[in-house]
Amino acid sequence: MEDDSDDMAADTASPVSDERYAGTLRTGGTVILGADRLVVDRGDSPVVVDLDDVVEVSLQDIDWFLAVMSAALVGFGLLSLDRSVLLGGAFAVAGAVSLALTYRKRYALRIQVTGRTDPLRCFPAEPQTLLTELEQALAD
Repeated sequence: MEDDSDDMAADTASPVSDERYAGTLRTGGTVILGADRLVVDRGDSPVVVDLDDVVEVSLQDIDWFLAVMSAALVGFGLLSLDRSVLLGGAFAVAGAVSLALTYRKRYALRIQVTGRTDPLRCFPAEPQTLLTELEQALAD
């Protein structure tokens, strides 16, 4: 009986042939851009997108509306501390948590794919580099 684990390891080591870009995601995982497809592996099951199915690619900056609303919630909580320490503190903490989550989701790479109602969002460690490589791959 032969051991074909070496063949299997070779197949899973590089899911994309002819890599143009390979990087990590800030939230954990990897993103690999090949000549004909993009693979986003967050750890559970990789999402494979053919570049022919990509309609639009954009880089979403921080959500300024949510950031301002979160900062206003922190301010309201701090101003309310003299009336009720418990409620004012709760509002300030809720605003700070919302602000931290909003900051964490900055520079989201949004990829609109044919057949998907919502865009594929990933958070690469080097968002501008991946966006440039992806735009060049789509232009080819």
